[in-house]
Amino acid sequence: MEQPPSASEEAARNFLKLIKQLLQEKAYEGVKMLFRNPNEAARNLQHLPLIAMDIYEEICVPSLDDEVNVEQPELFDCANELLRLVSQYYFSLEELMLELMEKIEESSSIAVFSAYMRALQVVLQRQGDQKPQAVEWCLQSVSSRLKECPLPEFLSEGYDEAAGRLLEQNQQIEDLMAFYLTIDLFYQPLLAEILSTGAAIPTIFRYCGLTRQNAFTCFYIQLMGKPLALLQMGRVRHELTHKYVQQVVKGLTQAACSCLSDPFYLLGLVEQRARWQRKLDAEKGVYEMSSQNMFLIEEKMPLYAVGMFYHALFVGNLLPPKAPKIYQPLYLFETGLYLVSVLLEQVEPPLQHCGLRLLEHLLTNTLANSGVIVPCSSLQLDVHKRLCESLCKIVGYSPQVSLRQLGLLVLRKYVIAFDHEGKYFVLKNLIETLQHDGLLGYLASMYKDLVDQALRLTASELPLVFSGKQFREMLLLCLCVLPQDVKSDLLLHSDRICNALNILRYFALKDLSNDTGFWDFMPEIEERLLQPLGKALDFSLAHYKAYKERVENGQSSSDDALMQKQLKMLAVNISNSGMASGDGMDNNLPDIGREEKLDVLSSSITSLESLLGLYLRANECIEQSLRQRQPQQQEQVSSSSN
Repeated sequence: MEQPPSASEEAARNFLKLIKQLLQEKAYEGVKMLFRNPNEAARNLQHLPLIAMDIYEEICVPSLDDEVNVEQPELFDCANELLRLVSQYYFSLEELMLELMEKIEESSSIAVFSAYMRALQVVLQRQGDQKPQAVEWCLQSVSSRLKECPLPEFLSEGYDEAAGRLLEQNQQIEDLMAFYLTIDLFYQPLLAEILSTGAAIPTIFRYCGLTRQNAFTCFYIQLMGKPLALLQMGRVRHELTHKYVQQVVKGLTQAACSCLSDPFYLLGLVEQRARWQRKLDAEKGVYEMSSQNMFLIEEKMPLYAVGMFYHALFVGNLLPPKAPKIYQPLYLFETGLYLVSVLLEQVEPPLQHCGLRLLEHLLTNTLANSGVIVPCSSLQLDVHKRLCESLCKIVGYSPQVSLRQLGLLVLRKYVIAFDHEGKYFVLKNLIETLQHDGLLGYLASMYKDLVDQALRLTASELPLVFSGKQFREMLLLCLCVLPQDVKSDLLLHSDRICNALNILRYFALKDLSNDTGFWDFMPEIEERLLQPLGKALDFSLAHYKAYKERVENGQSSSDDALMQKQLKMLAVNISNSGMASGDGMDNNLPDIGREEKLDVLSSSITSLESLLGLYLRANECIEQSLRQRQPQQQEQVSSSSN
């Protein structure tokens, strides 16, 4: 036979009926007084452990709904208060955790999300340091819900600074910020509790396994990733420091720093993850989650999110005042490069922008302000190659003008940060590997500027990389820009050719005393650049003028392959139907009218004539300098004979 309920059980059931009756009568304040009034609370709270599950399932779950929140907000508020009380007295923490995790992930509005987050906060406070795996799962459900928030499409496509100032006026972003601010209220009491208990446990070496403190550290870093990272495309300005985005970033950064104690601690692990990647083999039991160090696992602590953490510390000026001063600037720079590379490799322009700002800070504030010059030996790290590839890709091909401009500025600062030998090898390797003519011309001009600076400062004893054999190798890379000799497409490579001729003019006029050894290999420059370029200019001009004449006479049914390719490229530019390249396109001439053909050909002829003028000017400068050098050479010969 079924035993009759005890007196306490009977009293608890009667109390549950009273709550339901008050709710049915819409006496919501009466329900709250059952727990707020000291005399009533002392008598009623003892019943909650027995009826907590019933209150949750029969009252809280049906009432914490968007429809109820709109039509009966007082009922929603009352159910919210009951849920908080239930969380304090629910007998099975594990069961309630699972329920709350599910409800948080399924929450359809900020109101429902906030209600269940309040309850989860109470549950995690009751949980304490026990069962950190369950704590991690709860935090993961919060992160998962955050990633489901709808976002404007332009965030992934990139936006300018003017649009950035108006971000928080967008309704979807306003809703997203409400979720982040709710999470901030959720973790603050838990963080204070973690810090108070952790401070009493002295440790020499940090334990990196699964603990409540480490789980929250990973949680804070994860939250600094997407979608929050997409809202930080732009320089932080003083008048914007109280924006919600900056408040959230500041809160998360300070929370992570509090858990880490040393904000630079993760940099050593970043280098370990990026430089010595673990060889995963599931058959041997070696997989990513098998690591006993939580901070080495990408799923728990994504590298790009770590990059955003250090972006906030450095660029956002959120480094704690008591941060250790013992770290060498070169160490911070080299380890920070791994994070910069990861950010630049992301597809979203806002993340690339943050990577560029972080690199700029490392170059300007960390290195330059400390008077540190990066030694050439640093280039032995593979991260420099990885960084240059991603940086040059942004500079050359990013559709965002602001990104290209900032990238070019940072690229120059990066090269200048090295010693003379380091500058030389960075530029030499980039010029040897890149295919972008405009960027190649810029790098060649940069080398010319470096030589010019060296000539002004130390003309008597130039560094080895700016004279002799190494100077010859680099200068030939900068000047010999005709890939197919006489048959090269001059218009396609006009940027590099103009730049090469300008560099040639500069050294012909500047280095009359042959400090760099420029005049020693002038015959080689004549053979590999000037002679084939002169022939190519005559050849191209003659052909374009002849073809223009045939178009004017209506006899342009066919032409040689060079002209077909060039006209196709220019016609595509006019029609805006693709990139200015003939690769992979139909071999037939684009269907354009006679007047358009004449415009294209006239423009091509004008460009070639400008190139010819520059070529003649370069030859004139060389001849003028040779005449000026003759007395010096005769004087040197006479002095040597004496």
